This record gives sequence, C-alpha cells and structure tokens, in this order.
Amino acid sequence: MKTRQTDYQLAARFDALSALADGWLDGRGAAPNKAKLAVLAEELVGRYPERFPLPAIAPTPEGGVLLEWDLPGNPTVDVHLASLSAEFHAFRPDGTEIEHGFHLVNDNAWGKFFAFLKETLENPTV
Repeated sequence: MKTRQTDYQLAARFDALSALADGWLDGRGAAPNKAKLAVLAEELVGRYPERFPLPAIAPTPEGGVLLEWDLPGNPTVDVHLASLSAEFHAFRPDGTEIEHGFHLVNDNAWGKFFAFLKETLENPTV
C-alpha cells in the first residue's frame, strides 16, 4: 500500500496533540483523551481525501480538537472527543451560516461526514 504525503502530515499533527498534558494552556486546558484521539486520527489518516486542503488541527481548552481550513467561509469542525461528535461551521458569501452536526460512531457516519466535507469545501456557496 502506497503511503500518501497527506497521511504523513496528518499523522504528525495528531502525534503533536497526543503529546499534550493537562494544563497545556497556561496551566489550564484539558489534554485530549489519547484513546479517542487515536480513533479520530485513524479515521482521518488514510481516509482524508488527498485533493482536499489539509486543515490546521488544534486542541481546544475542553479537551477536544478543532479542524480549521484556510478557505472562503472559514470552515471549521469542532470535534468533541468524549462523544465523537463533530460540529461543522462556515459562512456563505452572503454572510449566512452553514452548521451541521455529526455523530461519528460508525463507517456510515464517517462516510457521510467526508461526503459533506467534499461538497462543502469544494463549493462554499452550498
């Protein structure tokens, strides 16, 4: 199996997150749950469409993960690791918001998530 450059980049970003400890944010900030972070990384590494721009991946103070794309509409996905739920948020050109929630508990849900990202990231006016 050929390993893609995208996979290396995503894996490196998740490795950095897994090294965080509680208090990473000026003495506050919960570290992401390593087991749940591994589930998220496993789903994204290898399945993330290579033609998509890579998101910035950052921890949230609550122990979650934020995916941010440098694209029109400022799309983000806030992943709550405890429940493996994700909230997509972006702005349309007219300033209205796009919001969509996902409960990422099985392959079908992940498929819908990636299909939504494909449609929305490639066409921010949806």
